[in-house]
Amino acid sequence: MTGRGTNAWHNAFNRLQRCYERKEDVVNAYFDLADAIITIRSLIRHAWILYRWDTRPTRRP
Repeated sequence: MTGRGTNAWHNAFNRLQRCYERKEDVVNAYFDLADAIITIRSLIRHAWILYRWDTRPTRRP
């Protein structure tokens, strides 16, 4: 596998902690999906700090 994000970030995804898949492509797909979710969450948190909008929830994500 190629260099990925930190293990602490990936440990939040139980499927990655106990991965019994035999095919490397499937394992890589799980890591890619986890990386996408981690990135989107980070962007949402960053946008929350920088921008204000009318329909913004009152609670911080």
